[in-house]
Amino acid sequence: MLLISGCAYPNAEETHPLLYPLHFFKSYLSDADGDRCPMYPSCSTYSMESFKKHGLFMGWIMSCDRLMRCGRDEIKTCPPIRINGEKLCYDSVNNNDFWW
Repeated sequence: MLLISGCAYPNAEETHPLLYPLHFFKSYLSDADGDRCPMYPSCSTYSMESFKKHGLFMGWIMSCDRLMRCGRDEIKTCPPIRINGEKLCYDSVNNNDFWW
């Protein structure tokens, strides 16, 4: 089971070198490019949370699933939430890991 799920890392963005690109994107590129994700938390934050909670393997699967759902039909079916006056689609890691 440990091999399949990977090890969860409480401070994943600081401790695991495979997550450095995500941390770089979130810290530098996302700030320069602007906030355009229609979901809350943003896809990069969602990915980081899934890696922290479920490890590299399942975190990767959950991140890919989220990227495929972002901005599509999910917007019509998810509960709306207002953040800074903007209506976003609430889609947390806890809402998507019920199946294990």
